Amino acid sequence: MKLSKLLEGIDAECNNFEDADIKSLTHNSKEVENGGLFFAIEGTKVNGCEFILDAIASGASAVVSSKDLNISGVTTIKVDDVREAMSKMSANFYGHPDKDMLIFGVTGTNGKTTSTYMLASVLKEAGHKVGVIGTNGVFLNGVKLDSNLTTPDPIYLLKTLAFFKEKGATAVCMEVSAHALELQKTRGIMTDIALFTNLTQDHLDFFSNMDNYGEAKAKLFSKDMSKMAVFNLDDDFGKELFLRTDLPALTYSRERVNPNFNDANIIASNEAHNTSSQTFTVKTPVGEEEIELSLLGGFNVSNALGVIGAGILAGIDLETIKRGLKSLQKVDGRFNSYDVNGIRVVIDYAHTPDGLCNILKSAREITDGRVISVFGCGGNRDRAKRSIMGKISSDLADYTIVTTDNPRYERPEDIARDVALGLTEKPYSVELDRKKAIRLAISMAKEGDTIVLAGKGAEPYIDMLGVKTPYEDRRVVEEIMSELKK
Repeated sequence: MKLSKLLEGIDAECNNFEDADIKSLTHNSKEVENGGLFFAIEGTKVNGCEFILDAIASGASAVVSSKDLNISGVTTIKVDDVREAMSKMSANFYGHPDKDMLIFGVTGTNGKTTSTYMLASVLKEAGHKVGVIGTNGVFLNGVKLDSNLTTPDPIYLLKTLAFFKEKGATAVCMEVSAHALELQKTRGIMTDIALFTNLTQDHLDFFSNMDNYGEAKAKLFSKDMSKMAVFNLDDDFGKELFLRTDLPALTYSRERVNPNFNDANIIASNEAHNTSSQTFTVKTPVGEEEIELSLLGGFNVSNALGVIGAGILAGIDLETIKRGLKSLQKVDGRFNSYDVNGIRVVIDYAHTPDGLCNILKSAREITDGRVISVFGCGGNRDRAKRSIMGKISSDLADYTIVTTDNPRYERPEDIARDVALGLTEKPYSVELDRKKAIRLAISMAKEGDTIVLAGKGAEPYIDMLGVKTPYEDRRVVEEIMSELKK
């Protein structure tokens, strides 16, 4: 693509401008190709400006930077915000594929992954070919293509959307994290329907406080980012966002948890559950239906309500939405249940105070015996939540085993000590070897008990000292099940 075309809609100042044919985009100087364009991002750990000469030596035809550069033989482009420019130029480079598909963006502390899976199931039922982008990876019509961050960098993200379009996708369900919004990763995309699930404590290592964290998520609900929106009125910040937005919007609420549920457009009542499914009545502006979910946990009623709102805004009839929700049997790493000799073992990604609270409460609802909690906290992340999660586990479980999650560059024993500060009078153990912790939990459990393995979900590794060692809770549980059958 010609550089002039790439710069359409970008407020920039150029030096030594030559309308070169740009072959590729990158923000990694090691990936620069002949005829490529290099974005010099000033990150929190690495300053891309230090690698400009390396990029040019590797064949970059142009460089985008926030600095006023004048380097002979190469076009230098000065912009106020390199990240924003990278998103918008990526959209130009890949031909704005979002314009030819229905884009759903889901943001919130918890529920993003499950909501995108629910949306994809509803959209497939409605006849769409669906792409999904999120924590569990990149999927096209249920087939996994790649693994990445919750929201990939904008170059990869737009390339993925272009691939979806090329393969005939008509809709995309995308997780949109607060980090992605703060770092302008989705500025090159117009979201048709944005869904807000909730705001609870997480990522304060990056955002410093809840106000900053909330305002990052709020960016998605502006007219230059989204066309329509769905908000959770059971969440205080969701209520605030709804009152602030100029977007056409629907709201949802659960009668069970909100005394002001009648303020919402979409309401769940008559919630009932058993050990394998749950049902509720939903009242909407387009009718009333009995909804059945194979996914357990009251929080999934809330996720389903948001999806029902998004489906209605997309013009999907309620009967089709109902069928789509019922047909979703499982979300990898989200309340996945295994029977180990009469002991229920639940694997879930819950890694925030609210997430752990929800999963333990849901486990209690379907358990006649004890609830045993096995979890750890990530290193080099929000330290303040560790003791809070320890207290939640003590309050809601009968026994807690503190173990390792992703320690990164912290010592696992230091993280466990922080968690233990919140543990109260109920019994607990510390077993830093996660495999041994799971075996310990199963060895002490009796028939009718439930063990909750929280924090990892479907994550296929443990991140320690810069090395991601292959590991999955699921494989450990299956290994133990296999041993018990012998």
